[in-house]
Amino acid sequence: MIPIKDAYYFPHDSNAKDDPKCVLLIEQLGLEGYGIFWVLVETLREQPEYKYPLALLPALARRYNTTHDKMKVVVYNYGLFNIENDEFFFSETLRRRMEQIDYKRELARIAGKKSAEKRLLLNDRSTTVQPTFNDRSTSKVNKSKVNNNTSNSNINNNNNNIYNNMVPQDKPEGHTDVIAYFVEKYQECYHTKYLFSKEKDGVAVKRLLQTYDVKTIKELIDIYFDLYDEYVENNGRTISHFAASNTIAKCQAVAKKQKSRMATGGLLSW
Repeated sequence: MIPIKDAYYFPHDSNAKDDPKCVLLIEQLGLEGYGIFWVLVETLREQPEYKYPLALLPALARRYNTTHDKMKVVVYNYGLFNIENDEFFFSETLRRRMEQIDYKRELARIAGKKSAEKRLLLNDRSTTVQPTFNDRSTSKVNKSKVNNNTSNSNINNNNNNIYNNMVPQDKPEGHTDVIAYFVEKYQECYHTKYLFSKEKDGVAVKRLLQTYDVKTIKELIDIYFDLYDEYVENNGRTISHFAASNTIAKCQAVAKKQKSRMATGGLLSW
């Protein structure tokens, strides 16, 4: 199974219906045939290697209220799919597009990991050079660290403790919620801890909440984790980069396109 967030998107042309192969498909099988085609493509998208066993076509047909014969015709008769060893079928177009996306995501994952390691190193150095005022203050710091390590038995509790201690005291409503949501998406994407920066990240979220509500920010965060640009590939994703005005503008443009796609029946993205 692919990660839940990864099921939100794959690219397709807005004029896919005008491809000669699809024109013939619609001419002979109507929109039912075209619908079967997209069910098959979306099913392939969910597979680890973007291929699906031919033996499971009958079950797939029953699941989506069509017949095995119709589904088999779409797979074999229009050149829309390739057959592998009479066992699997796949779409060469889908594979090619997903290879590009997977490659960019891998670059972003590596960049994010390197960025986290760099920030951790800088954070460690900063901690090392901090002056010790007296034994009592040192004891309090050590005790605080021990208590945090003991009490934070799960990731959500750990995040909440971090944000309550690190974000500005006058943080607006929803501040902690937004940061926790971003960190959850980050860890889901990169499988590593996000290093929160009070100076950059905390202030950036506070600024966002002056313009957007929490629900809108979370929707933009979802989009952000599907965006790829030169900065992300080289540095990974951060809250401060997400909150930058040009990044927000990109996310809003994608959100607008997604709403248009929903309004027109979802045909604007293959």
